[in-house]
Amino acid sequence: MDNLFLKYMGAREGKQEKPLKPSGTPGPVITISREYGCHGKRIAQKLAEILSAKSTASGENKKWRWISKEILEESAKELKLSSTLVKELSDYKHSSFFKDLALFFSEDFYPGDATIKNTIAKYIYEEAQQGYVIVVGRAGEAVTKDIDRAFHIKLEAPLDWRSEVVAEEEAISLGDAKKECIEQDKRRAQFRDYFEKGKKDIDFFDAILNCKALSDDEILELLVIISETRGFI
Repeated sequence: MDNLFLKYMGAREGKQEKPLKPSGTPGPVITISREYGCHGKRIAQKLAEILSAKSTASGENKKWRWISKEILEESAKELKLSSTLVKELSDYKHSSFFKDLALFFSEDFYPGDATIKNTIAKYIYEEAQQGYVIVVGRAGEAVTKDIDRAFHIKLEAPLDWRSEVVAEEEAISLGDAKKECIEQDKRRAQFRDYFEKGKKDIDFFDAILNCKALSDDEILELLVIISETRGFI
């Protein structure tokens, strides 16, 4: 039992694997990180549609795609776990319970924290190498930081504003919505910190946008202009 626990802790505290350098020029890739209550997925979906349409109009015909739930689904296949379990593990839900499992099951049955995060990072990096992809969440900005043809943004907004959005969309009280925002932000920060090692946002993000001050259309317009300026489309 002690050996199983040490093996688990070794994987959990192990260093994340660095992806292999691609032989060609990777990208372009856009990563979107967001605080809870800011609509990263909605922005990503619309942006992919706009960039694809502009690429078609220019004759390049490159179809942009966006990935979010696919990150967990594909990682789950690699780990031979359910995507729900992978999400809960990577989101630090029920962490003490899952740590206890390591005392009874081998690493082959229950992958450690480092293994899960490295698998997620591997999938994101491979998708980014192929290019024409928008990555939502899961520390995409840190995982793809060494890719030159990339742009990394973070969507933020005041807590009170985000709480109102969540309360309305989830039909819960404002107090519960605020607690949910704080808890979700904490979990996302924990996941990102595995890759970012406590560094400041400025080390990873090219732009931080305020969703209270900017509409979806304004954010999209900015991202399209940047994509055109950088030669992504």
